[in-house]
Amino acid sequence: MAIPLKKFAMQCEEVAIANGSITPESSPTATLYDISRRWRNLCNASAFKSMTLKGWTEKEECAAEVIIASLIYLQRIGCSDVEKLVRDTLARHGQQAL
Repeated sequence: MAIPLKKFAMQCEEVAIANGSITPESSPTATLYDISRRWRNLCNASAFKSMTLKGWTEKEECAAEVIIASLIYLQRIGCSDVEKLVRDTLARHGQQAL
């Protein structure tokens, strides 16, 4: 079951607000700091099993945290079409590889 990224970004933002990570008035800059913090956690993660998510490694869990933080940032800055942004960015990467 695929979840559109825009809808998923909205869900991620709602959870972040509900758990107090951000408020409805929080600046997008606050989410940039969260991306940075999550990225540092990913850099320090191991390939061992996650202690908090069964069936996943620390690296996988931390990479998911970076993705979630990035989706929240895109939601906070008003990105209207996350899927198109990702597709267009991937297409640009593909063209650069040629």
